[in-house]
Amino acid sequence: MKIGIRFKLVFFISVLLLFVIALLSFLVLNGIKIYQNKEAEGILLNQKDMFEQYLDENFSLNNANTNEKFELVRATIFNKPWLRTIPANIYDTKGNLLSGFKPEGKLNENPQKNIMIKNALQDKISYKYDKNIIYFYSPIKYKNNTAAILELQYSTEESNKFYNNIKFLFYYTGSLSLIIGIILGYLYLSNFTKAIYIMKNSIKNIQTKNFYAVKELVRKDELGELSKGLIYMSNTIEKSIKDLETEKDTLSKAVKKLKQMDRQQKDFIGNVSHEFKTPITSIKAYADVMNMYSNDLTLISNGTESISKECDRLTNMVDKILKLSSLDKYDFEIEKNIINIKDLIEQICSRMSGKVKKNKLALNYHVDNLNILSDSESLRHIIINLIDNAVKYNTPGGNINIVCHQQDKLLKIDVEDTGIGMSQEHLSKIFEPFYRAAIHRSSKVGGAGLGLALVENMVKKLQGTISVNSTLGKGTTFSIKLPIYDYHNNLSEPNCLQNTNK
Repeated sequence: MKIGIRFKLVFFISVLLLFVIALLSFLVLNGIKIYQNKEAEGILLNQKDMFEQYLDENFSLNNANTNEKFELVRATIFNKPWLRTIPANIYDTKGNLLSGFKPEGKLNENPQKNIMIKNALQDKISYKYDKNIIYFYSPIKYKNNTAAILELQYSTEESNKFYNNIKFLFYYTGSLSLIIGIILGYLYLSNFTKAIYIMKNSIKNIQTKNFYAVKELVRKDELGELSKGLIYMSNTIEKSIKDLETEKDTLSKAVKKLKQMDRQQKDFIGNVSHEFKTPITSIKAYADVMNMYSNDLTLISNGTESISKECDRLTNMVDKILKLSSLDKYDFEIEKNIINIKDLIEQICSRMSGKVKKNKLALNYHVDNLNILSDSESLRHIIINLIDNAVKYNTPGGNINIVCHQQDKLLKIDVEDTGIGMSQEHLSKIFEPFYRAAIHRSSKVGGAGLGLALVENMVKKLQGTISVNSTLGKGTTFSIKLPIYDYHNNLSEPNCLQNTNK
């Protein structure tokens, strides 16, 4: 059977109150009784001293013999008012009654009188407490010799009544105090244990993750502090659980992402192997033919040129694969600095002009004189790849247009060509590694399908976005948007781009 803390505390308080009241009553009543007995003994000793004084005075003044003196004293001793306050008997040294006094008649008979007289003859004072009477026996001295034995019978009836009244008062007030104390203790402890039960329920709510049901006690004591501690613990546990759930969700997403990356990696390796196989097979075929027809100089010349192109294609593909792989692995290689976008694009266009002219194309650009905080090498690779892509998939006499300007707080770069274009079904997959929108878009020009995947990764590394808009037979436009930073104030916060045009 489970006993609650409320019952235990009330029971303890009740027992403690009962013990304290009983102990206090015992000590006070015992003290009163001791005081009464000492007071009575003092009165009796004082009375005995007055008898000795009277006997000494009368024996000294009277020249009669001892028997005559005793007869005289016996006849006159109780005539003195101060010796008649307490009932008394006087005995000689043989235990014979010489004289006595009691207002109502004879003195009460003490069953131990003879023993107490013998003790008095041995110079001992004896007391015997019997109900409402104290029997007192003492020798009366004359010149250091026992001349007689004094018996006093002191009534304790009044003092016993007083003691009994006090005793009753203690029992009554003690019982009343005990009852009131138990009631008040029960009421107080009920309020006290109620707070404990509330905290107990709060702990259960914490155990069941019902954190909103945890209540705070408004108290200015240790229980209030304990309640605040429970609230703090509840909030901490709740936050920890949420953090764990968030971490679990993050880890779950990370595992999913890793699985996806693993699958993409396997696809990537398979695609790379396939792409490497095609030019290698072509090179081997040309080598075999050249070996078979070693005297055909025209065939050898054409074969050598084809092998050279295939080698260039392999070299280009390896460079792009290495670049794409490094972007996946090393984030810290991005080094941002202040770039004048007009100067950068002019340099790139100058570098690409030979290839553009060779393919009978026109390269036009319109660029605002703007500054941006970015990685110059990555930005250079992005624009070169887009121009190279525009050259590859353009038509003779076509145009390549580059437009760069500020759009809100972003730098927008558009690379447009008037080439063969793409159908809408291929636009969502154009940035996947090795994806070919159409056979003639890649195999005809020897493309590996890695350039746009590389561009997209670089743009993401620069915290930008890239989009494509294309119409089959009319051309394609790639649009890049990059964030612009105020390099005069805070390089880590996006702000308006600075236009250096005067």
